[in-house]
Amino acid sequence: MADGLMMYETQFFGFSPQTCVLRVHSGIQDSLLDVMLVVERVIHKKLKELPDNSVTPSELRACTESFLKLMKDRLDLIFERVEQGILQHIFYIPENILLPEDSVQEQHVYTEKQYQELQMEIAQLQQCYKCEIMAKHALLNELEEQKMTEIKLEQRVHWLNSLDNTWKNNAVSSIPESLTFVTELAQEIPAVLAKIEQKYKDEIEQKQALGAQTNSEESNWKQHKMK
Repeated sequence: MADGLMMYETQFFGFSPQTCVLRVHSGIQDSLLDVMLVVERVIHKKLKELPDNSVTPSELRACTESFLKLMKDRLDLIFERVEQGILQHIFYIPENILLPEDSVQEQHVYTEKQYQELQMEIAQLQQCYKCEIMAKHALLNELEEQKMTEIKLEQRVHWLNSLDNTWKNNAVSSIPESLTFVTELAQEIPAVLAKIEQKYKDEIEQKQALGAQTNSEESNWKQHKMK
C-alpha cells in the first residue's frame, strides 16, 4: 500500500484511494478462496469415481492450501504494480489542479501568521456570538416577565375601572367619598349588631315569661279540678 495519505484525493472523491484499493484486493482474495473450495469439491468428487484412488481428503486439502498460498503470493506481487498504477493514474489529482471549493485560497493567499490571526479572530467572533445568544435569551426571558407583569396590571386596572363604575352607579362621586362612606358604615355595624342582640334578647325574655305564665295557669287549673 502507498505511504501517502492522499488527503486531497480523499476530499475530492469522498473516499480514501488506499481504502478502495485494499477492498478490491480483499475482494479478489475472497473470490479466489471461494473458487478454490469449489475446485477442491469437484476434484474430490472426480477422484472418488476412480477405482484405484488413493488420495485422502486431508491430502487433497493440503494440496489446495499449498496451491492457494502460491496464488496469493503471485496475486500480492502482481497487485503491488496494479496498486501503483491505480493510485498514480486513476485516483490521483495533479499538483497543478485546484478543486472549485479551494479556488478562494488561490485568490486570497495567507501566510502562516495571517492564518493564525484569522483563526484567533474567528474564535473571538464565535465567543461574541455565544455572548449575544445568551444576552438574547436573557432579554427574551425579561420580556416574558414584563408581559406577565403587564397582564397583571391590566387586570388590576380593569378591576379598578369596574369598581369605579359600580361606585358611580351607586351615586358615589369619587373614591375618597366612597371610602369615607364605607368607613362610616363599618362604624355603625357594632351599634346595629347591639340593637339586634338586644331585640333578640327581649324576644327570648318575653317568650320565657309567657311560657312561665302558661305553666302557672295550667297548674292552678289542675289544683282546682282536684278539689
